[in-house]
Amino acid sequence: MFDLFSSIVALGTKNEHSSAVQKTRMLNMLVLLTILIAIVYSISYMYVLNAPLVALYNLVLTSGYFLSLFFSHQHHHKAAKTWYFSLIMLHLFICGNLFFTQESGFHFYYFLVPIGALLLFELKEKKLKTTLSLVAASLFLYCENTLNENPLHVFSEAANHLLSQSAFLVDMFAIILALTLFSKQIERHELGLIKQASTDMLTGLNNRRFFFQEGEKLLTKKNKENKSYSLLLIDLDYFKDINDKYGHAVGDECLIIVSDALQNVGPENKLCARIGGEEFAIILPRCGPKSAEVIAEHVRSAIEKITLTTSQGDSVECSGSIGISHNEVKNETLKELLEQADIALYKAKDNGRNQVVSYHQLTHS
Repeated sequence: MFDLFSSIVALGTKNEHSSAVQKTRMLNMLVLLTILIAIVYSISYMYVLNAPLVALYNLVLTSGYFLSLFFSHQHHHKAAKTWYFSLIMLHLFICGNLFFTQESGFHFYYFLVPIGALLLFELKEKKLKTTLSLVAASLFLYCENTLNENPLHVFSEAANHLLSQSAFLVDMFAIILALTLFSKQIERHELGLIKQASTDMLTGLNNRRFFFQEGEKLLTKKNKENKSYSLLLIDLDYFKDINDKYGHAVGDECLIIVSDALQNVGPENKLCARIGGEEFAIILPRCGPKSAEVIAEHVRSAIEKITLTTSQGDSVECSGSIGISHNEVKNETLKELLEQADIALYKAKDNGRNQVVSYHQLTHS
């Protein structure tokens, strides 16, 4: 049963972008929920309120919602949403103006149309959202102010009260659900913006802004705790030659593969970032000079093992020079550690590249 439900909810989501998948799944779930509620109403009409003709007509109208699922399956998402909201307004109009009187409270379900339209339609479909919302508001006002003197079935005052209460409860549930979904969408968008602002778009590593922001916080904390903090500054050797000889596409591929290698070497609590064109930095919390040198050597070795094959069949090898600094005094700033690591890095370059040099070694030799 659960597998069937999951497969229906997933109708029309294959090969769609994430936003469309989310909205399509929400629509499909809403259609199934609407069908379930309508069936419950039909059972109530039949066995509780003794209105079999109303129950039959209601089931006929309910069958129309399956067309929305068919449109979703065919990836006609706009048609699926438009049909669903149009049918639900027609359904409500028939219930409130032909089956019963306004005392049943069915016209209050019109409030769900603008809420659902805001959740399910894309931003570019603003005109359609507005149109459906205005139609729902107009129909609500018409039903509220028009008396149906010849309903298909006349309910008692108690039955009308029961129906209006059910409409109120469903409205409240829908509003709570909509607010929950809205808050989740906002939270998801905020997280997406935060990630976008802190991530290097090419490599997926943290960017320079995030590195300085989080790196300084972490260094301040480790200095206060009198704990070790090491920094690796990595620069790819002859990277400009790779770009000039093989093109920027190969250079970009090299950066991506190197970034993957950096993330797979060293402790899990490290902070990796791309802080320049071919320049990377790794922060190693609670890591002293000797441990940092061991990790740096692993990083250098991992970069050295990288070999790219171009579309022309040329083989491109990578290597990197690494400078290391360490919070020896326990009051350094991140800028000072970067300057120290930069001095060590340039010493590695002067020594022939593809090697590791520690600022600690330079000052204590």
